[in-house]
Amino acid sequence: MTETECVELPSVLKELDTGITIHDPESGAVLNVNSRLEQLYGYSTAELREMTVEDYTAPSTTFTQEKAVHRIRAAANGSPQTFDWKIERANGEYRWVTVQLTRTEIEDVPYVLAEINDVTEYRAREHLLRLLNRVIRHNLRNDMNVLLGYADRVKGAIENEQVEKEIDTILDIATEVGSLSDSLDQIENVVQPDATHREPTNLRNLAQMHAVQAKSEYPSADITVNLNSGVWVSADRSLEHAIENAIENAVEHNDRDPPKVEITTETDPRNGLGIISIADNGPSIPDVEIDVLRDESIVDSTYHGSGVGLWVIKWCVDSLGGELAFEENTPRGNTVRIGLPKIRHESADS
Repeated sequence: MTETECVELPSVLKELDTGITIHDPESGAVLNVNSRLEQLYGYSTAELREMTVEDYTAPSTTFTQEKAVHRIRAAANGSPQTFDWKIERANGEYRWVTVQLTRTEIEDVPYVLAEINDVTEYRAREHLLRLLNRVIRHNLRNDMNVLLGYADRVKGAIENEQVEKEIDTILDIATEVGSLSDSLDQIENVVQPDATHREPTNLRNLAQMHAVQAKSEYPSADITVNLNSGVWVSADRSLEHAIENAIENAVEHNDRDPPKVEITTETDPRNGLGIISIADNGPSIPDVEIDVLRDESIVDSTYHGSGVGLWVIKWCVDSLGGELAFEENTPRGNTVRIGLPKIRHESADS
C-alpha cells in the first residue's frame, strides 16, 4: 500500500469522541481521519490529506511539517509522543489540542495513530488556577501586609505631619485590593461554561462605545479614535473586559497631564487578524510586568507587580484564542495590541 492510498479506519476508531488520524510511519502523510477530527479541524479527510501541518497551525506556534514527521517517525520506532499544539481551524478560530502518537497496526501493516483531544477549556481553567495562586493571591497578601504596616505606623504618629501621607497610602492600597477583587470577578466570568456565547463583533462599534465610556469616566484624559470600519471578529464579553482594562491602565498609570489614549482598529494583512490597539503617552510598562505574563514561573516572593490589569487582558485574549502584544509607542508610552481572527459578516462595511 502506498502513502497516497486511503487506509480504512477500524469501526471502533470511527465512532470515537477523540480525533483520530492515521499516518504513514515514514513520510508522516495523513492517510485517514475520523469524523471527530474533521469536526475539530473543520476540514474534510480529502482536504487534510493534501495539506501540511503549517496549513492548520496557529501563526504564533512554531510547529512545522518537519517537526511533525520527526515525532511521527519517533513514535513509529517505539517512542510514543505526547505534546500540546495550537491549531487554526478552517474558520480561523484557534484551539489548543493534546496529541498522542503511538505505533499501531491495521491488517498487519504498521502505521502511526494520532489521538487528538481539544483541551482549550481545560487549559483555560488550569491557567486560571495558576493565575489565582501566583499573582492575584500573591498581590493581595503583599498589599495587605503593606497596609497593616502603614496602619501600625499611623497609630504611633497621630501628631506627626506625615499622617496625611500615610493615610493616603492606606487608601491607595485599599483601592488596589478592591480592584484586584473586581479583576477576579471578570476572570471568573470569562471562564463560566455558559459565558462563551460568541457572536460577530464590529471592532469599530466596540471601540467607539469604549471611547465614549472612557471620556465619561476620565473627563480630564484626551481620548481619541482611529477606526477601520470593516473589521469583524468573533468575540464575547471577555473582549470588552480586555479593552476596559487596557484603557484603565493607559489612564491611571499615566504621569502626563493630560493622559492621552488613542484607540485604533485595523487589519493585520500578514495573518488575517482584526486588531484593536490602545496606545498611551505614559511611562513604559516595566519589563517584569511583561516577562511574568510570558513566563508565570518567574513569579516568586520577590515579585510584586502592579499589572493585574495586564493579567486580565491576557486572560481574556487567551480565552478568545487571540494574540496579545505589548509595544512601545512613539515618541513615548505603550501600545496594547489585541488580535483576533477576522470573520466575514454580511453587515460589514466595504
